[in-house]
Amino acid sequence: MRIKVRFVGSLARKIGREATIELDDDISLASAVKHVSEKYGFGPIDIEQGGDRGYFVILLNGRSREPKTKLQEGDEISFLPTLAGG
Repeated sequence: MRIKVRFVGSLARKIGREATIELDDDISLASAVKHVSEKYGFGPIDIEQGGDRGYFVILLNGRSREPKTKLQEGDEISFLPTLAGG
């Protein structure tokens, strides 16, 4: 299945704003996030274990979803690095 991946902020500057990738059917959001983060060199991110959730907001089709949510053809995962400052 094909999904779209969007990168924001520092990730967009390093990787580009978006990519379309091919994944196995019946894949969960958590597995897809791990795959994408490893493929593009900023992971692995294991959202089932809570890993790196403090560094990224990860959205599926513009909304926060459970890690076990199954993806469908044409879905979009967005990686938004969190901002810090003072």
